[in-house]
Amino acid sequence: MRMVVVGANGEIGRCVVTEAMARGHRVTAVVRRPEEYQGLAISVERGDVLEPADVARVAAGAEALVSAVGGGDGPGRGG
Repeated sequence: MRMVVVGANGEIGRCVVTEAMARGHRVTAVVRRPEEYQGLAISVERGDVLEPADVARVAAGAEALVSAVGGGDGPGRGG
């Protein structure tokens, strides 16, 4: 299954990515900081869940989309 994980940089997102890979799924990690996933055998896309065009672009053709986006307190995230 082709699976997209939004928020893959976070603790829960990393767990979802790890489990999905272990089960043989093709995973695309959608993150704001793609450099944290360099060297892994997955597709990594830079994206922002608050930008509908980013979500549409990375979700196109996926069979599953998992959101592991937390509340966060990063810049522009209301915290």
